[in-house]
Amino acid sequence: MISFKYFLNKAKDVKISDIKAIFPMMTALFAVPFYKSKYKNTWLICEEPKEARDNGYWFFRKMRENHPDQHCIYAIDKSSVDYAKVKNLGEVIQYGSIRHWIVYFTCRHNISSQKGGKPNAALCSFIELNGFYNAHNVFLQHGIAINNLKWMHSDCSKFDMIVASVPLEKNFISDVFGYKKEIVKLTGLPRFDNLHNVVVKKNRIIIMPTWRQWFTLKSRRQSGLQNEFAESEYLFKWKELLQSEKLNYLIDKFQLEVIFYPHRNMQRYLEKFCEGLNSKIVAASWEEYDLQDLLKTSEMMITDYSSVFFDMIYMKKPIIFYQFDREDFRKFQYEQGYFNYENTPFGKSYTNLSSVLEEFQKIVENEFKCTDDFTRAHKEYFKFYDTQNCERIFKAICGI
Repeated sequence: MISFKYFLNKAKDVKISDIKAIFPMMTALFAVPFYKSKYKNTWLICEEPKEARDNGYWFFRKMRENHPDQHCIYAIDKSSVDYAKVKNLGEVIQYGSIRHWIVYFTCRHNISSQKGGKPNAALCSFIELNGFYNAHNVFLQHGIAINNLKWMHSDCSKFDMIVASVPLEKNFISDVFGYKKEIVKLTGLPRFDNLHNVVVKKNRIIIMPTWRQWFTLKSRRQSGLQNEFAESEYLFKWKELLQSEKLNYLIDKFQLEVIFYPHRNMQRYLEKFCEGLNSKIVAASWEEYDLQDLLKTSEMMITDYSSVFFDMIYMKKPIIFYQFDREDFRKFQYEQGYFNYENTPFGKSYTNLSSVLEEFQKIVENEFKCTDDFTRAHKEYFKFYDTQNCERIFKAICGI
């Protein structure tokens, strides 16, 4: 049983939609006995309610292509811009609907790239962590786990299987998060299958900061932090970069195309970033731009702590880390894990803008070439560098 204090803290993030979800859940529970045989071998797959473009989507797609005999259902909101794309592949259900709850309670495996990839994250977390139901969760992950993620520890999450992509990650999840070694499978991420034979758009740059929990979750608000986004250092620092004269100079000199794509949890603030933005920089919304397409077509990335930088590394592309709030990030968001941003051959980390722009200019002038140390480290990190990640995951799930 999880501590009362843990749930009391999480209750701060409960929404009206979470309370409303009790009604379809209770209706589904009455119907479950009539559907047990129908869905007993079903694999339920999803991501965020309105998305089909991450590991869940790619795994579902590969399952439909390579293992059509395995009954799979994808849960997605019908209002999503991705709905038609995934519906053309196979069976879909409305996210959070009574049927979604029924399948959740009766399927063989609940597979998602999100910990909360269920009919309702709050309710499902409560019933699973208190032992009322075993959902047989398979966690595809949203990226390579590199930090000490407390929400992913075994006392806060229930997984039958967790996907890992590099040996260091696999060992870290087992040793620090508290899972048995057989639960963590070294397979690679499903979306990595689509990161080969990449065609780059010349001089395209992607700038992609990750989120800060204290802007979006009430339970994460802290005294001593600027919790209001409009007045935050976070907004100021990224706008300072986007509006800098030197960046504008480099854009003109090298004919660069700069795409600014904040983390999906920060997309709600996109208009704030756009105020006074250089017209030569594209502020990309998630509805209009597919992130993987942007990553594949970009020459390099500037980020802070986003684990999606590993997708760029996987494709052997240079990175710059702009980490002006290291102390706050480590104290209030994610504790340091096995990956050291300040000492890695994959990219340099800076806390001040001038150093970021100097390093950026060097990489552009060097035509975005990776160093020899980068290439050697790439071989050491990735045990698998192929298009068989989904197939390895399929076999691992079958072996649970």
